Amino acid sequence: MDSTAKDSKVKKYVALFALILAGSTIYELPYLSYNYYDVILEAMNISNSQLGLLMSIFGFISMIGYFPGGYLADRLSARKLIAFSLVGTGALGILLSTYPSYPVLIFIYVMYGVLSSLTFWAAMLKATRQLGDSSEQGRLFGMRESGTGIMPVLYGMVILFIFNTTGANYLALRWVIIGYAVLAIIGGVFAWFGLSDNKPTDNPEEKTGASVKDLVKVVKMPKLWLLSIVVFSVCSIYASYSYLTPYLTEFFGLSASTAAFLGILRIYGMAIVGGLISGFIADKIGSNIKVIFFTSIIPVICYAAYMIIPNNPQYLGVFIAFMLATGLSMFMLRGIYFAAIDELKIPLSYSGTAMGFVSLVGFIPEAYIYSLIGNWMDKYPGIGGYQHIFVYMIVVTAIGLVAAGVLFRQIRKSKEQTAEVE
Repeated sequence: MDSTAKDSKVKKYVALFALILAGSTIYELPYLSYNYYDVILEAMNISNSQLGLLMSIFGFISMIGYFPGGYLADRLSARKLIAFSLVGTGALGILLSTYPSYPVLIFIYVMYGVLSSLTFWAAMLKATRQLGDSSEQGRLFGMRESGTGIMPVLYGMVILFIFNTTGANYLALRWVIIGYAVLAIIGGVFAWFGLSDNKPTDNPEEKTGASVKDLVKVVKMPKLWLLSIVVFSVCSIYASYSYLTPYLTEFFGLSASTAAFLGILRIYGMAIVGGLISGFIADKIGSNIKVIFFTSIIPVICYAAYMIIPNNPQYLGVFIAFMLATGLSMFMLRGIYFAAIDELKIPLSYSGTAMGFVSLVGFIPEAYIYSLIGNWMDKYPGIGGYQHIFVYMIVVTAIGLVAAGVLFRQIRKSKEQTAEVE
């Protein structure tokens, strides 16, 4: 390997690390309540419903920002968009650490939504795609997904240590917020220096800047709709997956600490290995869509199994095995579903727009599924609420499997036709 090729490879992996750092740190402040729920209520002097409203505002703004964010990513530098988003999120974190009034909190969460979707998400995905050619897409997206699973564990332990040593109360929360704000700003600085701007090109397929005509073209592409349905299914799995922890404690007699350990294993453990496995397999066999299709079979089987496994402690091992299989398949799918954009032969000139559209449709469950499941849990207490979740997820994952199958068949047919022409 000559020095030029070696330097290029080093730059690629420095850029990939910058994207991993960016993709993990930007969401820590908006989702702070996931780990510090009760302390946030006390520190901000707000109610459960007020915090719920803040998260709903964040989710709604994020959802509507995905598609226009894709258009923005095709017209502006990904490096500048990502750096701006992270530094802006960090600055909002500093403001949050002052424990402001509720109207200011609403403003902060609105801006969290803008900065994490409109100016960040599609830019981050497009920057990942630009790091390699078609033979590397699965590996690059898989490594990015796995990296964003590893990073929160590493810096999360440090920040949790700071929280515990400073009192583990609402006063100590200020240092947690400042810590995550500083991390976001560091991520922004690293993105500024670690990423490269889009290089000018004479190839019309690689020019940056989607037109209005391209927007219409994206919306009319059946293959993108099919991929969106797959993402919708995976997003639903991710949202429903968290309810398996209370199911274990309520019906299998697990202690809270054991359930928490399994929770860490099924989220972080599966996130670390899932993306790597699917990414490397996809690049090895030369098809992300094929891996997506066969992996999509697993969640359907798992949710059907949850319905028939007796909720008896003697079947705990069986249930845990299916739970981990669900998590592994989910993160395998998350790791490569955006890598499939390259296999769909979407021109780089409007790939950001395409990814934004898929995100808009695919992430719709974030806007309603938590309320839906919450209502089921209240209306059908005990096993009834969980059975509603499992039946719903069997339907959703089955639809996702069908969409993946149709997409796989269409891609295979296109490749066969291309081979015949050649």
